[in-house]
Amino acid sequence: MKPHRSAIWLVAAWMAASAWADKIYVFYPSMAKPNVVQAALQAKLAGNEVTVFGRLADFTAMVGQTPPDVILAPKALVDQFAGFKPFLKGSRKGATHEGAVLISTKPVNAGAMASVNLGVVGILDRAAMNGFVQGVVGALPKLKLVTKVEDLLPLLTFGSADAILVGEDQVDDIKGRSQAALQTTEIDNGTIGLVVAAAKGDAAKAESGLKGLGAAEKKMLGVDSWTK
Repeated sequence: MKPHRSAIWLVAAWMAASAWADKIYVFYPSMAKPNVVQAALQAKLAGNEVTVFGRLADFTAMVGQTPPDVILAPKALVDQFAGFKPFLKGSRKGATHEGAVLISTKPVNAGAMASVNLGVVGILDRAAMNGFVQGVVGALPKLKLVTKVEDLLPLLTFGSADAILVGEDQVDDIKGRSQAALQTTEIDNGTIGLVVAAAKGDAAKAESGLKGLGAAEKKMLGVDSWTK
């Protein structure tokens, strides 16, 4: 029996839509669960295929094994992928970067960071993280790398780190999850780049979708707007 003409048309339309869909990989460490962020973004980026990763190792492995059309990640990480060209920069309060903040249970001397055991989420491999953190705090502390934001607080609780390093947008969320009287110390001139969207080729569909995200979805990515 020959397939009905309408069925053939539907299959062709589905194949055409799939061919035009952008595969988007997202890596932005936060307290939000990756599956929750993925569901929220996918709902707003209809027509695109969104995958949100909670671990750097999984993100980098999939970029290599099954390359996406678009990556959305912290600027320092996006800069590691030479084949991807940024087309949108995340912005918050008019800036494409945020202040770097130390959170600790005791006072920390931001001017003597080389002697500090510092907890930080690994957004790059260990070698690259050394240079990244040194550029942010002005010295090379003894790094305690974790894979997820929620793993930072236990470093303070169990005394494995003297302080943890985060962007200013995550301070309230982290402090709100601890019963300890946590202290914050701003790093003079220390900044961390916000998320950047980059693509290998044309990303008009993904760009349109990202610009159409609501306030809640953008907040999940640590931004409030996009800029070129």
